[in-house]
Amino acid sequence: MGSALVVAAGIGCVIALQVSIVGRAATRFNVLAVSLVLQVGGLLAGLTWTSIRSGWAEIAALTKLWWWLPLGVAGWVLVAGLGFASSRVGVAATLSVAVASQLTVGLAIDAGSGSHLGIRALIGLLLLVSGTALITTRT
Repeated sequence: MGSALVVAAGIGCVIALQVSIVGRAATRFNVLAVSLVLQVGGLLAGLTWTSIRSGWAEIAALTKLWWWLPLGVAGWVLVAGLGFASSRVGVAATLSVAVASQLTVGLAIDAGSGSHLGIRALIGLLLLVSGTALITTRT
């Protein structure tokens, strides 16, 4: 579990940097265009990885599933939305609201799938939501 948490922390750092850059770019360009350019960058990275790993059969199999298209659209909208919000309220406020929302929905999904959620999870959620309120409330 330790290495997975290190990877998650690294991803969190990358997301913060990406949101900052997209937010700044959104002050000069349409945020949907910025998001599309990022998606093209991701596509190029994915094509390179797939070519190196000879993963074309996997790609072909996945394109037969229905869920890849709405999730791809969601990814494009997600990046655009983060850029839109961060250009108006800042990176910290945007990410704190996004993470608090993710945790809330994640706990609901876990509860709905039968995972046991103890009081510690609820206290963690309360602390995160409280922190979000502190970060987003203007003094």
